[in-house]
Amino acid sequence: MSKGVLYVAYGPAARKEARLSAESLSRVHPSWPVCVITEGDDIGWAPTIQWPDLGTPGRWAKVNLDVLSPWDQTLFLDADTRVYDKLGVGFAYLDRGWDMAIVPSIPQGGDLLGHCAHAERAQTLQELRIDPLQLNTGVIWFRKSYRVKLLFRAWRDEWMRWKDKDQGALLRALERRTARIALLGRPYNGGVVVAHRFGMARG
Repeated sequence: MSKGVLYVAYGPAARKEARLSAESLSRVHPSWPVCVITEGDDIGWAPTIQWPDLGTPGRWAKVNLDVLSPWDQTLFLDADTRVYDKLGVGFAYLDRGWDMAIVPSIPQGGDLLGHCAHAERAQTLQELRIDPLQLNTGVIWFRKSYRVKLLFRAWRDEWMRWKDKDQGALLRALERRTARIALLGRPYNGGVVVAHRFGMARG
């Protein structure tokens, strides 16, 4: 069972942040392989996967992680993360049959999808007809399975409607396709295990 870590890094700021994140990862998990999805040439410090960009930078790559990943099980980390403790718990969930492990976002309720354009947010909430749990897609463990394949396919379809942020598209995709998703706590995205320097990879 092959396992590895993927980054998406479009533009100089994102590539710099991804390198620093990968360095922090290597101090905790020195043997874990790393690969970077990018639009440019070889970055020198890790293998790269060349992938064209659409819409908001990096989002098209994120919704294609399942087809781009060279591993059976993958940990995706946003470029602007820093790793301070062990991350094997996500892979342990995948080993037990879960399709994905992810952390809920801090904004919920009235702040749900506040980072999305007004039209996409309004349409998403109308289509879901519930108060959904927003998921933060900056740290995701997933495995290659039939359910994950269908979920990512739906995620791509939904993202293509606005070609902007990816979180609203994921919630809409989850209305169409089911998957076994383990929810992890705040320490694993924006906490003491994985810190998140939100916005530092832009520009």
